[in-house]
Amino acid sequence: MTPLFFILFAVAIVAIIIIALKSKPSTAQEPEKQEPDAPTRPPLTDSEREAIRQAEEVWDWDTHNAIVEGTYSGPLPEHVVGNYWTDLYPDIYRTSVAGINFRHGIKDLAGTTFDATLVAEPTNKHDPNAIKIITFDGRHLGYIPADETDAVRQFLSGTLPYPCRVHVDEGEEENYDTGRIRHYLIGRVNIQRQRE
Repeated sequence: MTPLFFILFAVAIVAIIIIALKSKPSTAQEPEKQEPDAPTRPPLTDSEREAIRQAEEVWDWDTHNAIVEGTYSGPLPEHVVGNYWTDLYPDIYRTSVAGINFRHGIKDLAGTTFDATLVAEPTNKHDPNAIKIITFDGRHLGYIPADETDAVRQFLSGTLPYPCRVHVDEGEEENYDTGRIRHYLIGRVNIQRQRE
């Protein structure tokens, strides 16, 4: 046998192997088995959305998170006539802080939640019924809105001074004429009525 025969024989073998490999069904790696998806939470109901909104207003993050995660088993607000919902927190009066942007030396409170005190201010020359809000370190933060002081006094059965919780945020708005950004403070007050 000649060397040419061996070369041709070797080339034929290599060609057969290549053809066999190309015609063989693909044995590409199977995709990794994926963990089954966690059961998806059904869409929030209107009552759950309202409960989340109310929980955010009183900074009740435990209830808020439990509803979002689908683990909440407590009561939910009910829809009543006139587009109103029942209140999950009937012992908490929620309102804003009036006049907060007229107070000096309180910008450091932006982004914080803290204890404060409601104090009657009968010597107020503009409104003898005024209720001012004093911070934990004695700074005058602002007032209960004038149109809500009677409701707050009734809610508290007239008991003043009274403790409360305040949250202060910083907002901003752009003046479209000048392009300047104005920063301002937003204060929210939660007054927890003590059950007897």
